[in-house]
Amino acid sequence: MSHRGPVLKRRTALKLGALASLGLSIGIAPGFALGAGGQSSMPLQKKQLGFLYDQSKCIGCRSCESACKVANKWEQGAQWRRVLSSGDGPNKVYLSISCNHCARPACVSVCPVSAYQKRPEDGIVVHSPEKCVGCGYCLYACPYHAPQYSTQTERISKCHFCYKLQQAGKTPACVAACPVKALTYGDLNELLQTPGAVQQVNRLPDPTLTGSSLVIIPKTKALGK
Repeated sequence: MSHRGPVLKRRTALKLGALASLGLSIGIAPGFALGAGGQSSMPLQKKQLGFLYDQSKCIGCRSCESACKVANKWEQGAQWRRVLSSGDGPNKVYLSISCNHCARPACVSVCPVSAYQKRPEDGIVVHSPEKCVGCGYCLYACPYHAPQYSTQTERISKCHFCYKLQQAGKTPACVAACPVKALTYGDLNELLQTPGAVQQVNRLPDPTLTGSSLVIIPKTKALGK
């Protein structure tokens, strides 16, 4: 079967997935910036939506998780957005993470039935459950563990950035639910200009692997001001 983008072998997919297994299982600690001013060298399409997450504001309430679950009716075993934590007391940090709608999504490259599509108008990566055969290749390929396998339906599902809500002029459910505005979204080019913003923190996969559209303001930078 031919693919428009580069195809990842299953062995490569396994390696990519393993890169994030430790960090995304025990939580993310604050770390280092990638490049000056949070800029990255990855190519961007004309418009790419992304998430901006401010660790210094997050209180770990998990309202984003709950809102996503209600709005998207997660299938059994699936968790589209997760709030991870690391540390204790004043050193405790959180990370709210879902699909990062990458510029070069590994899930799109490895899917044998083309169940994934990257929307040209906004860069959102959507998954078609009707096409999905539950092979699980995307589970291994994604370094962020964004695709979720349901034991109930034996297929994959994942965050689609609430694109239908956005088309209706509304805000993604997770963003709208955050009581402290720790989670926002917008055009990636603009998010990258946010003071203190970076695209990588300690134990988070190298964003150049897939061209992640997640931007973070680490808690350490806020504490150091």
